[in-house]
Amino acid sequence: MPADTQTLEPLSERLKTFDGFLERLSKEYDMSTLDLVRQLPGDSAKVVSGDHMVEILHDVSEWGAILFITEGNHIISGMSVEMPKVFLKDGYYHFFGVGGFGGHIAETACNHVAFIERHFQNRNSRSIHFYDDVGEPMFKIFISRELNGDMKADQVECWTALKDRL
Repeated sequence: MPADTQTLEPLSERLKTFDGFLERLSKEYDMSTLDLVRQLPGDSAKVVSGDHMVEILHDVSEWGAILFITEGNHIISGMSVEMPKVFLKDGYYHFFGVGGFGGHIAETACNHVAFIERHFQNRNSRSIHFYDDVGEPMFKIFISRELNGDMKADQVECWTALKDRL
């Protein structure tokens, strides 16, 4: 249940230093995660139409291993995988990769995509979030990290070029 939003710190102030899960914060402020993302400070987020989902996923399939995250109310699950190409059949985008990674996304499920650059859990991060029709994330793709914890430079370049192109 959301907190009384009148007793909360103004969202614009809280977002300046917040490095936790956006979904949890959006619930505190009784708004969708996408609405909260649109209020991230400065150039932290760029939101584009979900019509770009396939183009984005095809681009990401050329980046090598990425961190693919899905979540529900009680679980967050992630795996380091290479994003396979997607194809449309019977109203679903299908993707099947190496090692059992695969799935199906309803053709009309993705309404918006956000490119997010922010401090997350004490580290800089860049990610792509795919949102449904109520503004909640379906899945996320994070740039992979080197063994020393730095984001992979080539993926940062790819992410930036893709974001700037859309």
